Amino acid sequence: MLGNRNLNWTASAKTLYHLTGRLLAAATIGAIGHGHKEVTPGLLADFAILLGIPAYDLAALTGIDPPDQTPPQNPAAADVAELIWDIRSLTATQVQHISDKAEALQQD
Repeated sequence: MLGNRNLNWTASAKTLYHLTGRLLAAATIGAIGHGHKEVTPGLLADFAILLGIPAYDLAALTGIDPPDQTPPQNPAAADVAELIWDIRSLTATQVQHISDKAEALQQD
């Protein structure tokens, strides 16, 4: 699902950290994707935030028990997940151009 959003392991780890505070190595993201690391209910909830999918829906898709309670969500998380989905078909150059424009706007 991360690949469908053009998120590689490193981008996934960075985005997960910024949205949820969970710090994982890029290799750990890869291990999860390849089924070499168990996904806990808390980790499932954090990936649900990253993907913009309700945790209970992701739990139903994966067969992993949902968390007892979902973690507090970063207010920007839904917007970031939607943005990631929207830009998935852009080239790296186009995404870099958008990023550069956004940084320029922040400096103004």
